[in-house]
Amino acid sequence: MKDGQGTATGGRRTPGRSSAMMGGSPAPATSARTYMQSTGRASGAVAARPAVLRVLIRPARPDDLEEATLVERQVWGRLGASLNELQRRLFALPEAFLLAELQRPAHSPRIVGLTNGLLWTRDFPRSYLDYERILPSASHNPRGDVLYLVSLGVEPGLRGRGIGLRLVQEAIEVGRRRHLKQVRLISNGRSRPLHERAGFQVVRPLARLFRQHRDLMPQPVLMELPLV
Repeated sequence: MKDGQGTATGGRRTPGRSSAMMGGSPAPATSARTYMQSTGRASGAVAARPAVLRVLIRPARPDDLEEATLVERQVWGRLGASLNELQRRLFALPEAFLLAELQRPAHSPRIVGLTNGLLWTRDFPRSYLDYERILPSASHNPRGDVLYLVSLGVEPGLRGRGIGLRLVQEAIEVGRRRHLKQVRLISNGRSRPLHERAGFQVVRPLARLFRQHRDLMPQPVLMELPLV
């Protein structure tokens, strides 16, 4: 799996939703400059508090895919999936195509992250080259017992807020609901800590994979999470 970097805090469960939303309204923040101007003190300044985001994790709909493609390309550049490929992934396994939607007062909801998965059998792929030779949507096997997370990405400006972890956790729950045996993905040197926090373990390095894309996929490794 390709993966945009993210780190980790979870949200609370909201009834009737596919996932929780983080936080409430942004808390008032006092910047260090305002503090110094109002008190005349240059030390002990109060740092600005980060705004709390309301991010909903939900299944994708067909009319989301143009916006989702823009996020995919923003995260993965030349490795980003095309609109047609994302359409095929959604058709193959719609419950595993999840979006992170940023919700703000007086603004339209905006997609800021995504993940999508397909079904594999445990003996696929037989060669590491299949990861690059075969379009992910073409490798989907409806009888498979492995959820392969093809892509994970979060808009660069919103990384480090737990959105990536929440997307992965929701995808894992999809695998559990389908009574699959494991979840599998390709991680890299930047995203591996996120996947380890979600419970994945390294199976083996894939040093020969994505050699032409080391800026996007440094130190690729295969990781798995057993579900049974």
